[in-house]
Amino acid sequence: MVLDLLVTILAGVGIGLSLAAPPGPVNAVIASHTVTRSWRAGFLVGVGATTADTIFLAITILARSVVAGIEPYVPFIALLGAGVMVYFAWNTAKSWRRADAIVGSTPEAHAKSYATGLSVNLTSPYPILWWLTAGLVLIRQLGPAVLVGFFAGLLLWISAFPLALREAQRRVAQAYRAVLLFSIACLLAFAAWLVWSAAAALL
Repeated sequence: MVLDLLVTILAGVGIGLSLAAPPGPVNAVIASHTVTRSWRAGFLVGVGATTADTIFLAITILARSVVAGIEPYVPFIALLGAGVMVYFAWNTAKSWRRADAIVGSTPEAHAKSYATGLSVNLTSPYPILWWLTAGLVLIRQLGPAVLVGFFAGLLLWISAFPLALREAQRRVAQAYRAVLLFSIACLLAFAAWLVWSAAAALL
């Protein structure tokens, strides 16, 4: 029984890491906030995104029929998400000129980092669709314990990823611009993908 529980939790950790680690808009914003501000700023972007996942999980479990009703509006949510990503890409591009200066971390900056991560996930239609489909299946098949591992995997990633970036930044002088370029490219690519998916659904 205990072994089964541990296996389920470890499976959840693996799922959480597999979803958090690939390049995407949240990781792009985590990267840009980490190199332009601090490890804590990058971590708080991840916490904001994880908060959105928690909200989506609660909505999915408590009101699945209501969530299913948003399907006709998914293309419009996708367009909104694309606009948000373009905005963050523009803000990241403006940091290019500050390549040799790291913005000091303040409570206001930390709150902004958290709000950024939260807004990126809340304005993307795909996290809620994931919870409504794959997320529910995982809970049904593996039990609620998988959620413990899932969120532990997310926490592990949003802690380790910014830490690795800060270490790389200390060791490699060009890490700052490389990370910013990666962030801008990812955000614009996902914005284009959201626009394409919205257009395909509407036309």
